[in-house]
Amino acid sequence: MADNKSAQYSPFNAACQDILFEHPEAIGVAYRVLNCGCALICGATAGGDPIGTLHHISGQPIKRGGKSPICLKCRKDKGLDRVVWEGIYWPGPQNEWPDKDLRISIGRKIFGSGYIEPE
Repeated sequence: MADNKSAQYSPFNAACQDILFEHPEAIGVAYRVLNCGCALICGATAGGDPIGTLHHISGQPIKRGGKSPICLKCRKDKGLDRVVWEGIYWPGPQNEWPDKDLRISIGRKIFGSGYIEPE
């Protein structure tokens, strides 16, 4: 239970909630997790189109003062060749998410035809 609660308040979840708040037309948030622990996220519409800007969430530990440090790997190469996992963050409880076929359709528009949703 503690793991669920700590994940709920992670910088990643907070950034996803901010994107959804700023862009009410976004149905979810597309993300790519990089091998350094950072993530690239962007709002996604029901048609699978990006909305808003691409945000970088640092995977580096937060230092004193609450500032998230810059990842040197990402600063050097932007990380797009180091993707280890990609998916879509769907807000709310699972019973409120779009049906699975629509979720996969949106994922394939965003990430390509090889996109599958984890079970």
